[in-house]
Amino acid sequence: MDEIDKSKPRRSYLVTYSQADLQKFPTRESFGEVEAVAFTSKRSKVVPLHWACCLERHENGGYHYHHALKLSGTKRWLEAKKFIEAEHGIAVNFSDHDGYYTAYRYILSKSDDMVFHSTGHPNLDEIGSPRTKRCQQTYRKRRCEKKSNVADTEAATTSKRRKKLSNLEVAEFIVEHEIKSETELLAVANEQSEEGKKDLADFVLSRNSKGLHDLIEQTWKMKTASATLLRKKASRIDFIRKAADGECSLSCKGKWLECAQEVLVNNKVHPILFAAAVRELLLLGRGKYRNVMIVGPTKCGKTFLLRPLELIFKIFSNPAADR
Repeated sequence: MDEIDKSKPRRSYLVTYSQADLQKFPTRESFGEVEAVAFTSKRSKVVPLHWACCLERHENGGYHYHHALKLSGTKRWLEAKKFIEAEHGIAVNFSDHDGYYTAYRYILSKSDDMVFHSTGHPNLDEIGSPRTKRCQQTYRKRRCEKKSNVADTEAATTSKRRKKLSNLEVAEFIVEHEIKSETELLAVANEQSEEGKKDLADFVLSRNSKGLHDLIEQTWKMKTASATLLRKKASRIDFIRKAADGECSLSCKGKWLECAQEVLVNNKVHPILFAAAVRELLLLGRGKYRNVMIVGPTKCGKTFLLRPLELIFKIFSNPAADR
């Protein structure tokens, strides 16, 4: 890979250390940190923002480190190269890529399943890309077969129209990264766009706010549909029994039952009678002579007695109307 013009400053670099000495740099992190330090200078305000590093086993023997680096501003690479050579006695190669994202994709194309990412590295996961190991192996094999014709492949890819993401692909991405709101999705799209990955930004900008909100809402409804169906099939008593078999929360440690019994006794209500009334209501549902109403002055424990049911059944009570 040819080295780029040393007089032209850039914000993103792809650095390659061929035939790496693994005794000097035993891990991807160790080599990545060296590169980051090399671009950190007291004379310059430009600092590394994030980076990723992989280790590739060369087919002719030995190992290569590939390191994609994003800076906070433009900076020439020659000073960093001289620093690394003087401090560590190694020669590294700086190559040209169209932005950080393309350099990062180059790293991911290598046969390394343990790419190291610096702290705060943006989420640049592919949307709709192969996820199973077999698919990934096939994908990488094809990439290797095309190495001899990289220039033609890149030219053909550039000339092609950018692939449009489908709703399903974005939905899978939303679930994988636990995106729960439109703002979160827009933030990820913007973050990726700044790194040169435009497909998600193109997707969100081609839809209105309601469309994005509906997509996120439907995605999570579909994700939880099976659990919702199971929940609907279970009886109220089943939920109570499941909660009873579970462990008490750390903040409670069994104190609720003691306090509830004390509240009932202080108000001259037998705990067994109260429990029987609540049980009958849960079994048969509300009806004549089956409603439970707790009355009393403020702060006497009325809400406290029924609070566990709100948590078990995941219901919401209006604070102004639950007294």
